[in-house]
Amino acid sequence: MYKLIAFDFDGTLADSVDFCLHVFDLVFKKYMGDKAPSRESIYQNFGMNEPGVVKFYLGEFNADAENDFYSWHRELHAEMCPEPYPGTRELLDFIKERKITTTLLTGRSETTCKISLDFLKLNSYFEFIQNGSPEKNDKALQLQYLLKKYDLQPDELAYVGDAVSDAEACIRAGVPCLSAAWAKSARIAELEAINPGRVFTSVQAMQEYLTAVS
Repeated sequence: MYKLIAFDFDGTLADSVDFCLHVFDLVFKKYMGDKAPSRESIYQNFGMNEPGVVKFYLGEFNADAENDFYSWHRELHAEMCPEPYPGTRELLDFIKERKITTTLLTGRSETTCKISLDFLKLNSYFEFIQNGSPEKNDKALQLQYLLKKYDLQPDELAYVGDAVSDAEACIRAGVPCLSAAWAKSARIAELEAINPGRVFTSVQAMQEYLTAVS
C-alpha cells in the first residue's frame, strides 16, 4: 500500500504544456526575434526550470526575460490553463481521505509553481514541494530523497508523471510510476512499453486502480 504519492505538474495535474510553450514563444520572440527556438527544441529542455531554459537559449541568465515569463504566465493563466484536469481534485481528495501523503515533484521554478498552485487552488493538497533547477533535474535522486525523508520502503512511494522520462526516473529510483497518459501529448505506446500495467488514460482510471490497491 502506498504511503506517499508524489505528483508531477505539467501534463499531469493540468493541461499546461502548450501554455508553458506559448509563454516561452513570447519570451524568445521578444529577445531573439527570428532566431527563436522551435517548440520541440524547448520541450526537449523541460528538465530545466524556466530560468535554466532562458539561459540555455540566451547564453546567460536574464532577469528581464525571466520576469517577462512570470508576467505572461500569470496574465495568460485564466485563458490558457483555467482549471486542473477534470477529476484531479477528486483524485487528490480521494488520496487525502485514505491518509496518504501527497507531495509535488516538478521541474518548474518555485515562482511559476506558486503562480499555478495559487490560481488553480491546489496549494492545500501538497505537504512538500520539490522544484526544478536551472540544470537538468535528476528525479531519481529526488525520489530517493523522498524515501529517506519519509522513511519509506520503495514500494510505499509512487510517482505520478506523464513523461517517459518520469517512468525511467522511477526505474532508477526503484519506485513505482503511475503514468498519467491523459494529456493529448501523451506517448501511450512508449509508456506502455516501459511501464506496463500502470499507464492510465484518464484520471478516473487511476483512481480506480488506487481504490483496488489501497
